[in-house]
Amino acid sequence: MGSIQCLIIPADLDVLVQTMELEQGDIKTMQGIVDGHFQVLELEAQKASMFVNEEGKNIGLKMNQRATMLLWLSDSVWRFQDVVAGNVFIIGPPDDEGDSTSVPQELVDLLFSTEKYKGEVTTLSDEDSWSSNNLEFTDYWDAAHSVLELASRWQLVREARVVAA
Repeated sequence: MGSIQCLIIPADLDVLVQTMELEQGDIKTMQGIVDGHFQVLELEAQKASMFVNEEGKNIGLKMNQRATMLLWLSDSVWRFQDVVAGNVFIIGPPDDEGDSTSVPQELVDLLFSTEKYKGEVTTLSDEDSWSSNNLEFTDYWDAAHSVLELASRWQLVREARVVAA
């Protein structure tokens, strides 16, 4: 087993999102990050896996706004239906042998190396093309909030995402 890179998204908005090296299969460290036993939510759009505290909402952990937005952007079935509570970490999908892989570099680059962001949506009448307005943001989470707010008002929105502007 080797080490992989993970992305940690704290529930506390005052604590920055960061990357960290994690030993594959280090259950104790994984449980330490999420403060308990975890469950895995697949982030289809990001080709990644989000590890969350499986009892987070039941035991009163603080809502994780950033992880919730990322989940809602990953697949519209989650949007406005459920929230994530507590600290989370994200890694890549399992490889062919079922071993953990590093968080996709594309996601790390988007979050940490992008200067400007914009939100894009597909609509029920045109599910194959992404559209955006002229709004640009210097913060990924501000762009995510904006595009999700649009999706809450415009019922024709099918999928939403944040990309480099």
